[in-house]
Amino acid sequence: MDLVERIKRWLWEATKLLALIVAVSVLVSVLFGPSAPFFGNVLTNLGPVIDTLGSEGLGVIIALIIILGIWNGRS
Repeated sequence: MDLVERIKRWLWEATKLLALIVAVSVLVSVLFGPSAPFFGNVLTNLGPVIDTLGSEGLGVIIALIIILGIWNGRS
């Protein structure tokens, strides 16, 4: 059982790191625009994802609330 807990902990830390990288990428893209190396197209790539989430309606909102609840419970 210890192995499963270690894997879960590792995956959780990797998820937090990736979320931080996405947040920094969006911030750099907003501050420096599309000419920023490595980060310029982040907002362009996130646009379709956000549009898809917005068009799905209530199901996505409920899923996001559940994900945020889990996220806040672990932090």
